[in-house]
Amino acid sequence: MTALGPAHEGPFDGKTFKGRIAWSCDGNHNDEDDWAASPVALAIFAASGVKDKLVHFDYNNILHSSNPDWEKEHEISILGAIERYGYRRELFHNCRRNLDAAIESIARAINESSASNPLYFVLAGPMEVPYLGIQRSDPAKRRFVYCISHSRWNDGFQRGYPFRYNKRAVISSGVRWIQIRDQNQGLSTGPFGRPHTDLEWAPWLWMRDSPVESVRFLWQRMRATGRADCSDAGMAYFLVTGDEHADITKLRRVIEKGEPPAPLHTRRYVRLEAENFLLLENYELEDNDQRASHQLCVKLATGARRGRIAGYFDEPYTLPRASYDIEIRYRTEHGGGCSFTLSVNGVRRGKPWRSVTGEGWRSQNIPLITVRSGDMVAVETECADDDSAGIDYVQLNLRR
Repeated sequence: MTALGPAHEGPFDGKTFKGRIAWSCDGNHNDEDDWAASPVALAIFAASGVKDKLVHFDYNNILHSSNPDWEKEHEISILGAIERYGYRRELFHNCRRNLDAAIESIARAINESSASNPLYFVLAGPMEVPYLGIQRSDPAKRRFVYCISHSRWNDGFQRGYPFRYNKRAVISSGVRWIQIRDQNQGLSTGPFGRPHTDLEWAPWLWMRDSPVESVRFLWQRMRATGRADCSDAGMAYFLVTGDEHADITKLRRVIEKGEPPAPLHTRRYVRLEAENFLLLENYELEDNDQRASHQLCVKLATGARRGRIAGYFDEPYTLPRASYDIEIRYRTEHGGGCSFTLSVNGVRRGKPWRSVTGEGWRSQNIPLITVRSGDMVAVETECADDDSAGIDYVQLNLRR
């Protein structure tokens, strides 16, 4: 495993964006939300003064199934945003018409990456196209790539949907993985699967009534979907602010009023989902646990008594060195038969703890742990023969 270079606190300080931006999204099957999210994301970048940092944008990236009418609707959104916000047309690739160009563009963007010029790759669709682009790139350059996601569906976890790859394939390729909270919580006002009601549209009427033509265009594209949802655009907001809690009020301030907030100096907490750790030793994915974060977690493999998850702490909008209270959310099958240990760079931090009697998820808090960007964070588990364990996440809460 390759050691990391010096940390960055940004990538954006409100004036200068350190690095470049790439985007991959669907919109041609399953969910129309990208018809709105794509132009809203482009509006966020333009309003924040970072649109010149965009070096790649692919769309309609569901390959095994598609709806030609949806492909056209999404392209209307893309082309309209290009015209209104002044993007370079050659950066945009329709995967249904020219997949190879999209893959080559991803590889080229990765190959131009370095410690001083990283690539922030937002994954707003399934993993197949990003994975193929990464596989065509120089492996030595991938550690300078930060893949950002918020959606378990995009990450490849939906029963009955034939994804070829999930995020584990991307993570194992050598990139850095950044998972933020589900952005539907702040940027969708109705459920998936049906047209939204007038009441659900009400929080967005400012778009319809805006004096700004480009904002009214965003309203039209959202109305075309039938649903008040631009949730994937929350990842664009996070990238330029460090704020995982995008909402409608914040969005309006940026794209209509032209008042982007000052980026966070450092995030108050960073949640490292267990399934995103680079190394899963004797641990395997468990899908559809309704009580787990993103409904995903890891569990000891069948028959394994010991396991370890480990990964680098390399997150945007964090301090190069800080003190954290660390929460580990875990469970055991029967209780009382497993012990857990937290370590940083191979050195134990805090005291090991044993599970307590009783099933279900529990949290262990270990206070005042110093972590530097690039440190290896790990949790080790050892269980008796009659017990097994799972881990949901490791959360670093900034010590004030």
